[in-house]
Amino acid sequence: MQAELERAIESVTGKLPRITAAGRTDAGAHALGQVIAFGTESHLPEESLELAINARLPRDIVVRDLREVAHSFHPRFDARSRTYRYVIWNAPQRSPLLSDRAAHIRKPLDVERMNRALRLIVGRHDFTTFVSSSAVGRRMREIICASVERHGGEIWVELEGNGFMRQMIRSIVGTLIDVGLGRISVEEFDEIARSGDRSRAGATAPARGLYLLSVQYAEEADRRSAHAEELL
Repeated sequence: MQAELERAIESVTGKLPRITAAGRTDAGAHALGQVIAFGTESHLPEESLELAINARLPRDIVVRDLREVAHSFHPRFDARSRTYRYVIWNAPQRSPLLSDRAAHIRKPLDVERMNRALRLIVGRHDFTTFVSSSAVGRRMREIICASVERHGGEIWVELEGNGFMRQMIRSIVGTLIDVGLGRISVEEFDEIARSGDRSRAGATAPARGLYLLSVQYAEEADRRSAHAEELL
């Protein structure tokens, strides 16, 4: 996505931009609410700049809101939290429309049990269990809110947190699937989450079901408005 955006912006402004994103997504995952900032000397109005960039982007990328922000704005470091959704297609037959957009679990999942387990990791915790041993960085994170909901054949696992490490959400979801299938109990999920033992977590869920929904900023950061794209 970054390379496509850079090419589109360069073709409009005449200069290759240096863009900064609010966060990375795993290869194969999706972003519905990515926030990207870039600087430009273009004098085009915001609306015209947005239309021109979109006209040069491939069909699977779109700028939904472009606005001017303060030079000091940083989409990653100014973020207060990020919200992700993991989509599971829970039905005996596969869905052709969701083949690259959701994980497919054929057996029925117990959403109520999954919700009970997920609520146990809300708050500030050490998430070593759900992080690769090779990952660099602190494992302490805060999950602000989390839920599991069924929408017809789809199950949505949503988490808002102050930061997520690579594959962390997918590992949590993989372990939640084990809860939903009855392979482990809610109490066992709690024990596994607290153990710090990555080998006890469930299989990492496929990247295709993961979506970055939105990035939340403090009010003062919201008011700071370099040319930024907010793909909300």
